[in-house]
Amino acid sequence: MNSSKNLPTRITLLERAQSGQDHPDWNELLQYYEPFIRRFLIGMGTAPSDVDDVCQQVLSRVWQELVNYRRLEEKARFRTWLTRLILNVATNDYWKRKRAQRVGSTDVHELEDLPQDDPELEKRIESEWQRHVVRLAMDRMKQVFSGNAIEVFLRSTEGESSAEISEALGVSVQSVYVLKNRVKKRLTHEVKLLREQLEFPDSPS
Repeated sequence: MNSSKNLPTRITLLERAQSGQDHPDWNELLQYYEPFIRRFLIGMGTAPSDVDDVCQQVLSRVWQELVNYRRLEEKARFRTWLTRLILNVATNDYWKRKRAQRVGSTDVHELEDLPQDDPELEKRIESEWQRHVVRLAMDRMKQVFSGNAIEVFLRSTEGESSAEISEALGVSVQSVYVLKNRVKKRLTHEVKLLREQLEFPDSPS
């Protein structure tokens, strides 16, 4: 995966991916969005046994619809377009399976009453998207930092004190502070950059 500074602009990546399913940029697009699609499907109640199939349906629809996707001045966020497509595909698949009496899990009854304009749904979408971007950023951080830096940061997020981390890893308390703050600062930067690259703004900045 490319470093943040070399990641193609979101518009360029989408436009190049539109040239066809076998285009290299289509595969790059999948690297960033497929994990989000899978987690979102699970979060909205899709049966685990159906996730792979529904995910492939979503990706097929993305490829089909991507050529018609155009950046609008006021409604240009790609992530919003993507999640609406996920919702439509998952809901249609659920009812299709139910009519055929092949619903894989009682958990997916949530899809029956899932209002697509519900503010709570928007919060869930945003929350899952934030977690997805942080995961991408953390993957990139592992390529940037060596030694104990990442472990120091992760331990601190889990509530360990600097003294406990210092003792566990055999580094000074001062080093713990330095490493933790350095990783946190870089993570904030990476998350911001990824969101700029993988989303369209709601309106021109």
